[in-house]
Amino acid sequence: MNRSEQQFFSLLRSGLKGTEPEEVLFAGPVDWAAIYAMADSQTVAPLVTDGIDRLPAARKPSIEILEPFLADVLATEMRNAALDHFSAVIFRKFKLKKDIPVLMVKGQGLARLYPVPSHRQPGDIDLLVLPDGYRAVRDMLLAKAHDAEPEHTQILHQGMTFGNIEVEVHGTVSTLMSVRLDRKMAALMENMFAEKDFLTEDFEGVTIPMPGPLFNAVYILVHFLHHYWSGGVGLRQLIDWGIFVNRYYDSLDGRRLEAVLRDLGIFRIWQTFAGLSVSLLGADKDRFPFWTDRYASKYPGIIRYILKSGNFGRMKQRSTAKPAPYLLRKVTSFWKLVVCDRLRHFPEFPVESLRYFLGATHYGLIRLSEGE
Repeated sequence: MNRSEQQFFSLLRSGLKGTEPEEVLFAGPVDWAAIYAMADSQTVAPLVTDGIDRLPAARKPSIEILEPFLADVLATEMRNAALDHFSAVIFRKFKLKKDIPVLMVKGQGLARLYPVPSHRQPGDIDLLVLPDGYRAVRDMLLAKAHDAEPEHTQILHQGMTFGNIEVEVHGTVSTLMSVRLDRKMAALMENMFAEKDFLTEDFEGVTIPMPGPLFNAVYILVHFLHHYWSGGVGLRQLIDWGIFVNRYYDSLDGRRLEAVLRDLGIFRIWQTFAGLSVSLLGADKDRFPFWTDRYASKYPGIIRYILKSGNFGRMKQRSTAKPAPYLLRKVTSFWKLVVCDRLRHFPEFPVESLRYFLGATHYGLIRLSEGE
């Protein structure tokens, strides 16, 4: 890593752990514009700002340099307040049917685990429901939405907006990466609902259910992997996972968790990203199941990709060329979204990359046959 990257990760660890950044890294020149660019692309600017606040006064940047950082902190705090409020509105005023259990996943529930919950940069509100209840919940919310995205019927996914707040209803946890992985994740999800293995958080006096420790520890990682192998991913999602696993370590049955990870074919992936979370993001290795540093040689390639892609691939260039003929578009899409995205991680994860390449090809052929 170059000097700016080392400084960036030092500040990020400080914001996550509440410890002081390594002052020696800031004894020389600091390219604050480069640090902000990384923090912005990874949607972790408020966390980095918390780290800056812990620098000695002589090492802190001027208020002019700090302005974009502070603006992000203010915007994030306001956005979190709005999403927290609307989360309560959904579960209170829309009166979701008691016979259709609905969980809030990712986002606002995970923010509660951060040192400063309002400093996790939010996205949207995600709801998870079993497939047989998806349509009822979707229709109930859609009737009051201001706008809606095209529905992804293959994976039971509907995005909609209420003012400037986006809500997504998920009837599956499908990744479209591997038929086997999706089938086993569906079974894990159904088992969680059957066992009522839920956690809860209070939002303005409303108790909102969320997935339990075992499912969530696996699901957050699988969701991260979905974006890692498809378009791009940011550090925020990896931080979400590490914070959750550390917090609920005592609630995780190690034997059962290992059995699930091996059954899903992601045990080695778990170990790799656990080691990365500990070494680079300051996660507690004593509260991280199956932590190891045996895969440290993979870290540089992983970090290069994450820093290059940015959160949800936002750093990737978007084409402004005129639309190509249908067949050419499909070939180009296949090359970029299946071949390139699935095989670019072959040096770090050769077996998994081939598996997900074949899975994505299978799903892609299905969509092509249906005219998508």
